[in-house]
Amino acid sequence: MSQPEPVLVVEDLKVEFPVHGGLLGGRRIGTVKAVDGVSFEVNPGETLGVVGESGCGKTTMGLAILRMIDITSGRIVFDGEDISTLERAAMRPVRRKMQMVYQDPFGALDPRMRAKDIIGEPLVAHGISENREAYRERVSELLEMVGLDVVMGERYPHEFSGGQRQRIGIARALALRPTLVVCDEPVSALDVSIQAQIINLLEALQDELGLTYLFIAHDLSVVQHISDRVMVMYLGKVVEIANRSDLYRAPKHPYTQALLSAVPMPSPDAEAAREVVLLEGEVPSPLNPPTGCPFHPRCSMARPDCRETMPVLTEQNTGHKVACHLY
Repeated sequence: MSQPEPVLVVEDLKVEFPVHGGLLGGRRIGTVKAVDGVSFEVNPGETLGVVGESGCGKTTMGLAILRMIDITSGRIVFDGEDISTLERAAMRPVRRKMQMVYQDPFGALDPRMRAKDIIGEPLVAHGISENREAYRERVSELLEMVGLDVVMGERYPHEFSGGQRQRIGIARALALRPTLVVCDEPVSALDVSIQAQIINLLEALQDELGLTYLFIAHDLSVVQHISDRVMVMYLGKVVEIANRSDLYRAPKHPYTQALLSAVPMPSPDAEAAREVVLLEGEVPSPLNPPTGCPFHPRCSMARPDCRETMPVLTEQNTGHKVACHLY
């Protein structure tokens, strides 16, 4: 059988923001390279986890893929169509097929709207429902789909718990029957027990609806549970990408090794026996990134060529790519 075409293909994506200074802030003094040459693809029904420290460009990349912010260069191909340069009007029908679940389940909801109106807003904006009865049926279906009672649609956001609010956000994202859902740290603001419920819900919805996820997170335990493949980012670049089992079993990049060594283990004996890789220093400023490999100032295995040349993301094993001069 032939391999299905990827739902999403990203090629050499760059997102840069100008920094202005001077007396009146009118002089350009630099450029922040938030996303710097990222390339990857996501296959139908797959979950690609994206991990990295705060400020590595994960959320900016997600917003750029949805064309919610402008890209500087590169290509974004969604469902076989290059959407990199589409104008606002041309993007409108594409937006039905790509949606986002936000990190803050309260800030992402309008406090003046009832839950049923929040969920149904995309239907109204895109003129999907044929009549009011069809609209009500679809909203009720979405509420039940995410585990909420239909009568709860009459409530306002402040009357829900954090987990329930995130369920509303998920229902809104599914209203237009999308193909791709970008999940931007959807459980980071929730209690651990509620995190598990939301992750299980996302997995059940993926199986039922055939969804494809780009799952952005900083918690590697959560990413390990839900992802098929994992992509590690550092300072706007991809440093490693592999199948979940390969990455967690045998991480290759020193940064990935350090991240995984910080994940708590359930067994006290295993926790005491393992070697923890400590990261020294802070993440460099994207306004003034280091030369060569962006990780070399914090890497205990850095060599002279790490300081001089940028490593290329190359395939080491089947599907396992790493950007490191050690390989």
